[in-house]
Amino acid sequence: MDTNNFRSPRYGEDLLEQFGGRLVKTMGDGTMSVFTSAGRALKAACELQRAVDAIAGEPRLTLRIGMNTGDIMEAGDDFLGTVVNKAARIASVADPGEICVSDATRAMVGTASDYEFESPATVGLKGLDGEHVLHRLKWRMEGR
Repeated sequence: MDTNNFRSPRYGEDLLEQFGGRLVKTMGDGTMSVFTSAGRALKAACELQRAVDAIAGEPRLTLRIGMNTGDIMEAGDDFLGTVVNKAARIASVADPGEICVSDATRAMVGTASDYEFESPATVGLKGLDGEHVLHRLKWRMEGR
């Protein structure tokens, strides 16, 4: 992937669209996007992480990506609901440079050989009841 244009305002949106996604909104230093499938969302996240990882120079830019899958409520050009809130909370517990996904997202991609995950971790998420199982995607693997 050509990272020369990464700093272009449209670069991220173009990448999302390439994988069937759409940028919904930006919020400070965060964004929210929707995709037609969990698999396509994971592919986009990997490509985005690889593009950012390939940028030379300081300060280093790192992304924390959190994903959840489920039914969402559409309100005009925005999306609402617990699924959206959980995705934001997952992103907040991801370390810099990580892609963390919910158990629901992990189940949706099944055993596709395109993805390898670390052992699941059970965590509490701010504002959400109970414990939640998260999976960290190994996106830095060669050939993926």
